[in-house]
Amino acid sequence: MGSDGGRWSAQQIAKLALGLVISAGFLWLLAHGVDIEKLRRVFTSLSLTSIAIAVLCVATGYFFRVVRWWWMLQTLDDELPLSACVWPLLSSLAVNNVLPFRAGDALRVFGFRRQLRSPAVRVLGTVIVERVFDLATLLTIFVIGLQGLAPGAFPAHFVVLASWLAGLTVAALLVLIFLTPWLEALTHRFARQDFFVRRDLDGLIREHGEHFAAALGVVRSIPRLLALAGLSSLVWLFEGLVYVTVAAAIDAVAGAPGAWFSLASGALATLIPSAPGYLGTFDYFAALGLQAYGATVETSVAFALIVHTVLWLPATVVGLAYLAFSGGRSWRGAARRGYE
Repeated sequence: MGSDGGRWSAQQIAKLALGLVISAGFLWLLAHGVDIEKLRRVFTSLSLTSIAIAVLCVATGYFFRVVRWWWMLQTLDDELPLSACVWPLLSSLAVNNVLPFRAGDALRVFGFRRQLRSPAVRVLGTVIVERVFDLATLLTIFVIGLQGLAPGAFPAHFVVLASWLAGLTVAALLVLIFLTPWLEALTHRFARQDFFVRRDLDGLIREHGEHFAAALGVVRSIPRLLALAGLSSLVWLFEGLVYVTVAAAIDAVAGAPGAWFSLASGALATLIPSAPGYLGTFDYFAALGLQAYGATVETSVAFALIVHTVLWLPATVVGLAYLAFSGGRSWRGAARRGYE
């Protein structure tokens, strides 16, 4: 929230309004020209068995997300149990799904420091590494998917943006691998400034810099780099199987290739500002990804809405239930940091 903890600033309200407008625009594009009767028939073709399989894939994907994050934190604290990372990750995903301004990320960084036995900057560093590997994996799937499309089958501006994003992701990986050692030295030099020394802040700055550099440095050895790449592949393999399961259940002619391309295009579109839960942006580009491989408009729209619900609902319900039954603890104050 705002600096007084009780009101949103004009800038925050403007950001929220912009996200809502963008989501509304993409929802309109998604629904424009759709035959409601054909859409209904696609929905009714879905079986409970298919939904159950998709939900199981979601749960398995989240398990590997937890393992990947725990592996990074455990590298820095070898006594940290895997169970300590389950609820912080699920809760942060749930909060991101219902609140704006990435409040769930703030919750993960600030709200579970005692449970994770890690300072906030260390947790922040692992979250950054996680996002870089997610982007690298998704962009790889997207580029592979493009090879099966005719020129012009997918919006050119999205492809151009993905190309820029790929370049930035490669640069981020190179920074993590080669420049992290200089970050700690730079922090130490920064801490020696008279302004901080006179206020006894130099030690605190050095400590935070060391924790942050150590978290980013988990990728500096080849075995760790390969382990993170492998875990990231498993995360997105099982999320991709959600798309494949739903596509098969509604007899989408696009098949598995279209489902995988939809995964990449929809997930990358969540980087576009939108309402909480990526409403509209995810759905439009996930549908567009399936259409690019030959699915009809109605099949693609139904597919995107079903996949979005399967991905959104379980994590949101489970994460919010945990926060409610745990009494909230310090999570409210941590989540507010996402608004600042």
